Amino acid sequence: MITIVNLNPCLDWQYNVPSFTHGGMNRVRRIFVAETSKGTNVAVVLKNLNHAPNCIGFNFLDGAEKVTARFDALDIGHDFINVPGAVRVNIKLFEEDSGTMTELNQPGSFVAQEYVEKLIQKVAAISNTGILVLSGSLPAGVPTDIYATLTKLWRGKVFVDAEGEPLLQAIAECPFAIKPNLYELESTFGVSLKTPAEIVNFCRTNLRSIKITAVSMGEEGAVLVTPDSAYFCPGIPVKAQGLAGAGDSMVAGLIHAIISGGGADEQLRMAAACATASVTLPGTELCTICDIDKFLPLVQVMAIPLT
Repeated sequence: MITIVNLNPCLDWQYNVPSFTHGGMNRVRRIFVAETSKGTNVAVVLKNLNHAPNCIGFNFLDGAEKVTARFDALDIGHDFINVPGAVRVNIKLFEEDSGTMTELNQPGSFVAQEYVEKLIQKVAAISNTGILVLSGSLPAGVPTDIYATLTKLWRGKVFVDAEGEPLLQAIAECPFAIKPNLYELESTFGVSLKTPAEIVNFCRTNLRSIKITAVSMGEEGAVLVTPDSAYFCPGIPVKAQGLAGAGDSMVAGLIHAIISGGGADEQLRMAAACATASVTLPGTELCTICDIDKFLPLVQVMAIPLT
């Protein structure tokens, strides 16, 4: 069983422009709209990889039907806690000429403590030896230790994709895997890491309790660190059509490879192929098996010597 916690669903509006002119006129070439969240993206890619994830968490009453309609259309299981408020709207400006994305993300509606307690009780009731995915930002009212609390409750493997205090506090409860991008890792710990070797040394020194740490580096590639191995894969040069969901696709690919029994090198290969495949698709589209199969042979994974 794969259970994904969605705390802050959103409606993404992506506007594609040739290039963005600050303070001037920008003519939109294409518009993409999707009901999503980081956890939703993970669920969609896992579904595309023939898994059957189930999504729980919060759904805000104003716009809730749009969120559940997408899950129903994709045949993805869900059991959300409905809370007062509105589903947030995120604006994404994608520059087609440079492949640059500018994002304006709303924080999300306030969630009262009673609903947080309901979520904790729900996770406690289903806690098992399966996989729990904790991914994305927290809406107002949700305590920063929520991911730590849920990690402590879960008896199986926990995957955390977060930053700042939610990530730091979750790490203290020893999740199975974390997947920050390089900026999130650096900003969370107040460090500057310039090379894959520096990332590996930092993770082995400061994150030794984590079985798998995957760090995405955008077009520069990705690093995966375990207690006894480390691997790096350089980025594959591609024409980016949309950046939304690349990191989430990486999480899904990592989970898929682990379930399939792949070693650390294969885990990184699948994760990188999923992320690359998603960025080549327009707007909010996410990779399918056919897309992933195109890039798997192109991913070069190399071991990094441990010091």
